[in-house]
Amino acid sequence: MPRKILTFITSIFLVAALSACNLPNEDAQVTGTPDVALTITAISAPSSTPSTLPNTAPPTLTFTPEFTSTPSVPQVTVSTNTNCRTGPGTQYDLIDALLVGQTAEVVGKNSGVPNYWVIKRLNGSGTCWLWGQYATVTGNTANLTEFPVPPTPTPKATNTPTVTSTPVFAVTSVNFINSGGCGGGGFTATANITTNGPGTITYTWKFSDGASVPNETMVFASAGTQSDSYTWTTTASGTHWIDIFIITPNNQQFGRASFTCP
Repeated sequence: MPRKILTFITSIFLVAALSACNLPNEDAQVTGTPDVALTITAISAPSSTPSTLPNTAPPTLTFTPEFTSTPSVPQVTVSTNTNCRTGPGTQYDLIDALLVGQTAEVVGKNSGVPNYWVIKRLNGSGTCWLWGQYATVTGNTANLTEFPVPPTPTPKATNTPTVTSTPVFAVTSVNFINSGGCGGGGFTATANITTNGPGTITYTWKFSDGASVPNETMVFASAGTQSDSYTWTTTASGTHWIDIFIITPNNQQFGRASFTCP
């Protein structure tokens, strides 16, 4: 085949092949904007040179517990009004009290007396011993000061009331005043009778010859002295006497008046 014919045929095949490459393809999917997508793809694609990022640990969540307030010193409250004394027991003096709703500072204890606390007084200076029956103590009591038990107080002397006795009514004394003598005027004995209070006495006169007179009475409105006299007339020689006998209240003979006749 001549060389020109071969060159011509080859050129025709090349043209046909190139035409086939430019024909539209029905199966091809139309994409919106391939440039944008390509651009996004290009941006999203990893760089050929990876950047080094620092290793940062994720934050750790820290839970903060709720704060519970604990008193710095032990404190005590009571559910019932409670006495506070100078020592652990009712034999000690009552000097203070802790009432419901009040709070006192606990300053001590005694291990040998576990049901008492030593607290600061609310109504005065110093301390007192609080009965723990109705007490609630908050705070650490392990390091409380050990308080010694005070000596038991000496019982106070009870003043015995002086009994003022009402004296029993009585004649306390009889004093005589004598006058006269033997003969016509007779012998007169005057008895001064003293009592210790108000009342009535009964008495009689008695004579040395054995005679007596009927009972007489004398009324005293108060303690004091009253007088009564009796005159005996005799001419018999010898020594004679007159007695006064208190029948009530004493039942007793008081004194004697004497005289002598020649």
